Amino acid sequence: MPRTRLPGPRPRKSLGQHFLRDTGILQDIAAAVRCPERGVVLEIGPGTGQLTEYLLAKGCHVVALEIEDRMITHLERRFAGDPRLRVVPGDARLFDPAEVIPPGMPFAVAGNLPYFAANPIIRHLLESFPKPVEMVVMVQREVAREIAAAEGDWSLLTISVRVYAETELLFDVAPEAFDPPPSVVSSVIRINLRSEPLVPPERNAEFFEFVSRVFRNPRKQIHNGLSRGVWLPPEGARAALEMAGIAPSRRPETLTILEWLRLMDACIEVRVDG
Repeated sequence: MPRTRLPGPRPRKSLGQHFLRDTGILQDIAAAVRCPERGVVLEIGPGTGQLTEYLLAKGCHVVALEIEDRMITHLERRFAGDPRLRVVPGDARLFDPAEVIPPGMPFAVAGNLPYFAANPIIRHLLESFPKPVEMVVMVQREVAREIAAAEGDWSLLTISVRVYAETELLFDVAPEAFDPPPSVVSSVIRINLRSEPLVPPERNAEFFEFVSRVFRNPRKQIHNGLSRGVWLPPEGARAALEMAGIAPSRRPETLTILEWLRLMDACIEVRVDG
């Protein structure tokens, strides 16, 4: 049976666009979004407005951030006269939330993120100011599982999100739910931002540089990764691990963020003493 064509502009392959068409999934996403009291939902990449319609029907006030002029024109026509929607041009990887969200207003984020831009968009929102209270976003299933991985199986991506937030894997979405169908399965995740990040902002660059150096071989013992990735005096790696209370045989993927912080501080102390 032929698929009914969605109203509005067609998706562009050059931009990696796959428009969600399954009404059941759209309802599930909208139901998962918690509209902040006296706040707004920032919808990333609304496209033709399929999810936008459900968010508005739920009673949310929506700021729709859209990169394409043709989509902006379509959205303004489709929802003409609805005071709860404001369409804003912009690239979600680069925009300044302070220029889009009124001062002091809480906001949540929702959207079907382009696969190629999902990580930069999430990282940008986590590090920006003001920050959302939460995000309910769709990404490639493998990325979602990495972000929401259980302790003991973390990657650099996991850590880069968990510094700022707790995560929850909500549900998977089959390719057939999209127009056109992608070649991968997608997943919807919730990212709940912490009131304060686990790493102090002034140490952010130092922390991620340290972790990335040690994390180059995540399945090797932490002692080997530390010895090869960070300059320390002779026997400094073992001394730093002992000081941080971390067994040398553990793998980098098993360390929590607080353990990484302890290890980084121990390395600094070992260098000073050495």
